Amino acid sequence: MESDLVLDFHCPRGSYRLTFEDDGRVAYAYLKGNGDVVGDVWLYNRCPAPETPEWSDRSKIPFANPRDFMNDGGRMLRDVRAENVQVNWEYEGDSPVAYVYVFEDLYGVVGVGDKPGYARHATKDGPLARVMETDG
Repeated sequence: MESDLVLDFHCPRGSYRLTFEDDGRVAYAYLKGNGDVVGDVWLYNRCPAPETPEWSDRSKIPFANPRDFMNDGGRMLRDVRAENVQVNWEYEGDSPVAYVYVFEDLYGVVGVGDKPGYARHATKDGPLARVMETDG
């Protein structure tokens, strides 16, 4: 599988951008404004979900989401390439909200101040992602 995939998606209004990063172990989306990370969200693990949270060990950054915080769909087994990732932008006032799609499925939503944002495969709120509300 491809590793170290880093993609930047520029917001059509303003100076924000979303950086998608898949390091071969885990994938995150980082919303950046003026060079600072203003929102972030875990999208998926490539590695097996750890039994216990990693976030107390800073040497493991970026952290994999543990088993109790994600469903089985949160482990990506497919090769993700640049053409498989898309970002759509919406606005709350002047603040952008990025919708991150992988293989045309919504994986995460992150806006300014969302630390963390919302992830499709999160099953309970934690420091890496919050549960995404779905219709139905």
